[in-house]
This record gives sequence, C-alpha cells and structure tokens, in this order.
Amino acid sequence: MKQWIKAVGTGKIGSRNLSYDEAVAAAHAIARGESTDVQTAAFLMAMRMKGEADDEMMGFIDVFRKYSLPFRSFSHSLNSAGPYDGRHYFPVTIPVSLLLASVGFPQVLHGSESLPPKLGQSIKELLEGLGIRVELEAMSWEKIFVQLNIGFIWTDLICPPFGRVRHVREQMGLRTFLNTVEKVINPVHSLSTIIGVNHKTAMDHLIQLLPKSGFETAYIVQGIEGSEDLPIYKSSAVRKVTPWGDESTSIDPATFGFQGQPLEKMTKEDQLELIQRIVQGDDATDIRNEREHVIFNAGLRLYWFDKVASYEEGFQLARSLLQRKEALKLLNKWRELSNKSDFMPRAQAN
Repeated sequence: MKQWIKAVGTGKIGSRNLSYDEAVAAAHAIARGESTDVQTAAFLMAMRMKGEADDEMMGFIDVFRKYSLPFRSFSHSLNSAGPYDGRHYFPVTIPVSLLLASVGFPQVLHGSESLPPKLGQSIKELLEGLGIRVELEAMSWEKIFVQLNIGFIWTDLICPPFGRVRHVREQMGLRTFLNTVEKVINPVHSLSTIIGVNHKTAMDHLIQLLPKSGFETAYIVQGIEGSEDLPIYKSSAVRKVTPWGDESTSIDPATFGFQGQPLEKMTKEDQLELIQRIVQGDDATDIRNEREHVIFNAGLRLYWFDKVASYEEGFQLARSLLQRKEALKLLNKWRELSNKSDFMPRAQAN
C-alpha cells in the first residue's frame, strides 16, 4: 500500500490521481486485508484531502463487487441509496418503499450500522427495530424478495471488505469515498436507483459514476440530511442521469399542492413509532406533516420510474395505498417471512 499512499498523499505538488489499474491494485490490497489499519486510514485520508477521481472510484467499485457474495440479478428493481451515517429525522424512504413494493415495484434497501460523522439511525437498525431479520442467506433473501418485492441488503454481510474496514472508518470519524462506493455496489444489478447526496460535489461525481456502474436510470437528489427523501417545505435540486446524458431540475412541492414544515429530530424509538403509525393508516393531524412527506415521495418515484402516467396519479395512488394499509400488510409479511428464514451468523459475515 505504501506506493499508493505516497502517490495520493504527497501534498499539493507531489500528489497525483491513480490510474484505474492502480486503484484496482490498491482496492485489492484493502479487500484482502493486506493493508494494515494504519495504511488503510492513511490512504482514505489522503484521498479525501486530494479529492477522488472517477477512475479511482470505479477501480474500487469494480473490485469490491468482485468480493461480494453472488446474488441473482433483479434488474427491474429500484435501488434506494441513502446516507450511511444514518438519519436523525423521520426515515421517509421506509414507508415509501413499502408502498411501492405493495404495487409490484421491487425495492432494494441497503446499509449497515451507522457510521460517523452523523451517527444517526441507519435503515438496518430501524428495520431490525421493526422486527425484520436482516442476516439472511442469499437464497432466503432472494425467495422473500421474489414473493414480497422488497428486501434489505446488509452491506457488511454481502461484501466482506466493508466489514473488514468498518472499524477504521469508525475511528477516522469522517466521510470517505467508500461511502459512495457502498451506495453504488448494487449486488442485485438494479437498473434504476435513487440516491441522496449532501452537496453538489458528490452529485457531480455520481453523474459520471452511475452509468459506468450499470444503472440506466438514476435520480440524484439533495434530500433531507443528504438522503433520497425530498422535503415538502422547500424546493429540491434533482438530477436525472442516463447513459445518454443528464438533466437537472428543481422540484417545488407547492406546484403539486404540498405544503409542510421541516421535520423534527427524533430518537430511534420515536422514528419507529412514527413509521408504524404511518403504515397503519393513522390519519391523525399530529403526524400529517410526515404522512404528506411519504405521499409526496412515493408519488414522485412512481412517476419518475414510469409506474404511473402523471405525478398526480402517483400521489393519488400513494394516498389510497396508505388508507388501505397496504404498507402495513407488506411489513407484517416481511417480518414473518424473514424470521422463518435461514440466516447467516454474524461471525460468517465477518
């Protein structure tokens, strides 16, 4: 690893970008455990200070994919990539994904325990709090996914290199380019993705990376907390990316009659309680703001990925599905099936 650390970490004058082949070599060294913790941390920090090039990112994406456990391809699914440092606010994407899956649009969620610097509530931790077992064997996962059109992939489980370097990333306490690698690892080969970012620099990187990573239709959004969840109280920047180019737009919720307030920070217990109230079809006024966020985001995704003919149809369908408790029915089935399935022990995951 020393040669790659020297190449990227010599300073403003001496540092250079790695070629794709050099990045592949560095990624193999980290993935196989040939790089010490100190070397891995030094490399990640040097890359952060220098700024990551697209070829460097693709080298790591391609290598870490090779070390991932084999899953069947589910190309027609939507890959939802949110923040790997978790959420402090209501996780809109969980009830949204349940609604979309309930009408036959397959949804892939993924993540692990939350990482610094935010250390919010991760999707994994919240799903476990809802009673979903996430340590599933690949065949069990696929069987449930085919039946329910929804599944969660624990990244550290299916791609051991991420589990190997987790403690290094935790001790560094900073976001690194591995966060982006993790978001686009795409083990089930989804052709569609919606991905949240914190800032424009990350968006610019992804515009180049997503088509190379195999996605045919990608929406990049600067959502709440850098998530894929758009707010209903202000406009949001959105980029649609395809292999043929990209286009930018701004989504104003008021255009569609949505108005609301910023979401409030809440504990894990409060997030779990609110998810369950929403999917149970609770129409109380005290959760109207969160409920409207769910309907708005579900409608957007239904339209963006060609499941309905208009935004309005998407919003109406989402509202109807909530009232009919379709998300609750699916959550109950998911909980039941996942707890009956074979699972992979944590020791094997590592």
